[in-house]
Amino acid sequence: MTEEQLLDLRRALGKFATGVTVVTCRGSAGPCGITANSFSSVSLEPALVLWSIAKVSNSLRAYLDAQHFAINVLSAQQRAVAHHFAQSDHTLFNGIDYETSAEGVPLIPGSVACFECRTHQVHDCGDHYIIIGEVQKYCGNGGAPLLFYNGQYNQIS
Repeated sequence: MTEEQLLDLRRALGKFATGVTVVTCRGSAGPCGITANSFSSVSLEPALVLWSIAKVSNSLRAYLDAQHFAINVLSAQQRAVAHHFAQSDHTLFNGIDYETSAEGVPLIPGSVACFECRTHQVHDCGDHYIIIGEVQKYCGNGGAPLLFYNGQYNQIS
């Protein structure tokens, strides 16, 4: 595809409203977090979820090596958290409050839901890897979710 076609495809894909998550893991250099809207349920039995990470991500190695990760579904009040972890030129978790799971994975308080996962499978797909996790523990905290639509953060009104 040409550069113009890629931008047009990206705009068309942006018409699909998604929730906003921060996927966290414990990397060799400490906690990692990345904003992702590629989260999806795969199966209830067994409980499987997926998300994808770009091959150019600065934290790619940490997620490919991680045995455990968490998907934190952000609330409408966590726009700043989403923005923070969407950048690649910042210190991860600098000024971000978090708790730690039994497996050492950072968990973001105030999220509307959290899924603590064991890495089940990793698939090499184009310019991304798809990471499938088996849900080990989860919680739903209620509240309004943060949404992403048409290239912008939104919320349910």
